[in-house]
Amino acid sequence: MKLNIGDTLVYPHHGAVTVTELKKRSFHSTETTFVRFRVHHNGLMIELPAANADKVGIRRAIGSRGVKQVFTILGSPVPAAPAKEVWSQRFKNNQAKITTGDVFQVSEVVRDLTRRAQAGHPSAGEKRQREEAMQILVSELAVSLKTDEDAARAMIEDVFEAAAHQAAS
Repeated sequence: MKLNIGDTLVYPHHGAVTVTELKKRSFHSTETTFVRFRVHHNGLMIELPAANADKVGIRRAIGSRGVKQVFTILGSPVPAAPAKEVWSQRFKNNQAKITTGDVFQVSEVVRDLTRRAQAGHPSAGEKRQREEAMQILVSELAVSLKTDEDAARAMIEDVFEAAAHQAAS
């Protein structure tokens, strides 16, 4: 992927990032181009060899078709859980989905943990995990929809409110 200063991309585990610097320097006796990213939601700076950007999963934000798919996932019912599901296994499975950096799998985690919270069953770990996944999702939707993170979060919450009202009817 060709990187340019000012590009807004998505970094797995962190969400939306902006390329702030490209510089060459010696690394293991070879001149290497490094890229520096600024994470949108917390200002964290990440630097790595530009050649490794694809390897760590950096990608362009989803387009309008992807946004529609995300909202479809968020509004869909949670698949039935196994009868004897252990929370630690559920947590591990959700973390694996978050780690992929795939926005659709992250959307599933947000949906599933939000519905658990609405039902009154979240553990403290699942609350933190939901917020981690939510932040990643919010930052990508904000970029994709060309809005701010507060507006993107409000759109997600609106989907959950609509689904809750529909379930209550």
